[in-house]
Amino acid sequence: MRKTTAIAVICLLSLACGRHSAKINGHIDGIEGCPLRLEKVAVGKVTPLDSVRLSTSGKFSFTIKDVEPATFYQLTLDTLGSLMLLAHEGEHVHLQAHAGNLISSAQVGGSQDAELLVQLQQNSVQINRLLDSLLSITAATEAEQINVRRGINRLFVRQKQYNTRFILTHPTSPSSMLAYYQKFGKQASLFGTADDRFLLRALADSMRAHYPKSTYTKSLLTDLDVLEGVARREAMQGLMNTAAVLDKPEIELPDMQGKMHNLSALKGKVVLLDFWASTNKVSLMDNRELLTVYKEYHKNGFEVFQVSLDEGVAEWEASVMQQALPWISVHCNVNEGCIAAQSYVVQKLPANYLINRKGEIVGKNLYGDELKKKVKELLK
Repeated sequence: MRKTTAIAVICLLSLACGRHSAKINGHIDGIEGCPLRLEKVAVGKVTPLDSVRLSTSGKFSFTIKDVEPATFYQLTLDTLGSLMLLAHEGEHVHLQAHAGNLISSAQVGGSQDAELLVQLQQNSVQINRLLDSLLSITAATEAEQINVRRGINRLFVRQKQYNTRFILTHPTSPSSMLAYYQKFGKQASLFGTADDRFLLRALADSMRAHYPKSTYTKSLLTDLDVLEGVARREAMQGLMNTAAVLDKPEIELPDMQGKMHNLSALKGKVVLLDFWASTNKVSLMDNRELLTVYKEYHKNGFEVFQVSLDEGVAEWEASVMQQALPWISVHCNVNEGCIAAQSYVVQKLPANYLINRKGEIVGKNLYGDELKKKVKELLK
């Protein structure tokens, strides 16, 4: 009877220990006998946990004791690269990969969050390969340089859109925290502007509810406070600047062919300076009304100088061609800080300024019949 009781106690202790631990094992082909390190990754800190040598068949196995919630682990093959994984209490994560392309070849089982994390890294690897190809191009002419910059901007938008969808689709997965902090290339942050605070707030609230003790959750909440502060300061500065716009700041931006256009060159005409984005539905509706005004009064000296604030060049170009917009259409990169939008204190889209023949701002945010009436008056 005592022997049976002792066995039962041992079994219970084993189960309890298993619940607080996790395993990561599998095999990595192509580099048998190489040292493989297991590291814990926290915000700004990497802690070594264990190290093994791959067997002759590439097999390895790690046991992680005292698993903490929402903790990232990293497998590192010296100079051949690293792969980040997630492992919760009681999980047995299995990895199959090739040393030559550790992330791209990785296949993971045993943990849904680990699978999501690998998908995120694989997308980043794909984007970075395309980025490296663009950066290796020797652009001799200005037109070639513009094309390279456009390509880089499209890749940035592509990765940011992917990571945004990832976060919104998997709001309770710790992998979404890495999606927010993932870089474009080696240094550029995907998120961190005041406009990103809405996504960050949703993610931080979800992580706080599910993983309140995670260092990443604490970092998200700190960054959210910073972005909220930035947004408040920008709003206050906007209010101060609105009253101070007494003159018409210059704008010099390229069109789709790379030709530079200056707003000051239109002096002598009645000009509508219009800020818009192809993703803004109200902007698209306003364009239809503006086409009517433009066709009626362009021959009399009315011109439109339209500045796109699209994050991606491709979206802007496609929208201009689809709508067959006949006026001056230029693009300002909001991800690099659009000076034109800042100079004219653009707080929301669409936004416009009406400028008379002397180059003076005489109206703001005029649309439809109101715009038509004012343009007709100025052209007399």
